[in-house]
Amino acid sequence: MIKTLITTALLTASAASATADPLPAPPTVKYNAPASQACETQTLQVYFPAGTSALTPAAKTMLAEAKSTLEGCMIGPAALQVVAADAASLGEAGHLAEARIVSVSTALDQYQLSQGPVARNIRTVEPARYTAPNDRRVEIRLSAWTPEIG
Repeated sequence: MIKTLITTALLTASAASATADPLPAPPTVKYNAPASQACETQTLQVYFPAGTSALTPAAKTMLAEAKSTLEGCMIGPAALQVVAADAASLGEAGHLAEARIVSVSTALDQYQLSQGPVARNIRTVEPARYTAPNDRRVEIRLSAWTPEIG
């Protein structure tokens, strides 16, 4: 009797699988995975007009482009290095450097380009009569990486 029941169950299961929907056809076009975004550390240079600490429109545009480039990336803390050799004295250079750091830090928060504390480094440079744009800048290092799931 058990043999009859097992045989009947097997025949019923095989009949059900024979009438099931067939498997879909294999793909005809090669699969191309979507391009992964390169999330890597960015180094940006923000230049200031002599004696000022306000961001220029070019600097704001650069920060907006960096935000769009890093869209979808994990963004970590930023590191700032400031040079302010365009001041009249060393004391004034320190105040100008601090004002530039505050200006850039505020912009990083506004563009959501920094998570966590911002590392600050002020390079002491002897003020000069004539300074090149390199002597009145803030270098920004934004750490970024690709998010990983699992």
